[in-house]
Amino acid sequence: MADTLLIASVMSPSPFTIGPKQNLRFAREQMSAHGVRHLPVQDGGRLIGVLSERDINLAVAMDRVEPEQILVRDAISAEPFIVTPDTPVHVVARRMAHDRIGCALVATDDRVAGIFTTVDAANLLAEVLSGSVEQ
Repeated sequence: MADTLLIASVMSPSPFTIGPKQNLRFAREQMSAHGVRHLPVQDGGRLIGVLSERDINLAVAMDRVEPEQILVRDAISAEPFIVTPDTPVHVVARRMAHDRIGCALVATDDRVAGIFTTVDAANLLAEVLSGSVEQ
């Protein structure tokens, strides 16, 4: 059944990450280079938040400065939606939809294992509807 599908089997493993002392221009360049809209933020290998394109745009607009003048730590969402690899996909998807969350970070002991985004959810939905994934 679809409700037993675990997030570990559909997440994007080992996502690109960024450190809190990098600036937002570098973050934006990394997002562009890797084709992503979310970067988990790690400090010394420990997960401390997530940075989205929206966070960057909001910080730059509010502070009215150039992206290289703002550090990642000053723009991150410090309380991201974090799940464990054994969390059922339906639980993650329901929370993302209800709270309008753009991604779920998959972690074990404050270490990033993967990321599940709305794009991943849309791809999974397409597979389920086409019959590529067992329900």
